[in-house]
Amino acid sequence: MTRTLVHAVFETIAICCAGVAAYDWTRLQHAERMNQAIVAASVDPREHRANDDAPQVRLARATALSKAGAYDAAARLYDGLIHEDRLDDLGRTALFDIGNMYLREGGGEGATGTIRSLAMIGEAKARYRMLLRAAPDDWDARYNLERALWLAPETHSASDEPDVKEQHNVKLRDPQSKDLP
Repeated sequence: MTRTLVHAVFETIAICCAGVAAYDWTRLQHAERMNQAIVAASVDPREHRANDDAPQVRLARATALSKAGAYDAAARLYDGLIHEDRLDDLGRTALFDIGNMYLREGGGEGATGTIRSLAMIGEAKARYRMLLRAAPDDWDARYNLERALWLAPETHSASDEPDVKEQHNVKLRDPQSKDLP
């Protein structure tokens, strides 16, 4: 009786281990297919394949397009990965990368003019701020936002500044005031 019980327990444990091994094997196969698709998307970002619907592959393709200078196509892919209501790790990575792309495009050597540069840097600042709302401890985003603010400082509008007459119309207290210490 005990021998049968020991064999049954051993058989149950062996079946459980085989199930875990099969599950891990399928996950490994899926990871290998995703890695191959990511490498393929990085090598030739303009070619569309069957596994391209995976978000990791779209992120790799967007990064490759950005490095190749196809900013519009890369921006569309990045924007498809960003969900403002819930930012996962992939969405935060996409926000950071698109902010970097806009900052490079607006502040780099390839800037096409001051107007376009300011608009691109403004887009970069907006993306970094969105990222910092979701992940306030992201120091890389803070640094890049500071860099973008250094490149294109934000000024207050004229309506926020006091009038010149108000600046010069200073009222002094009476020197004989009793409320001073």
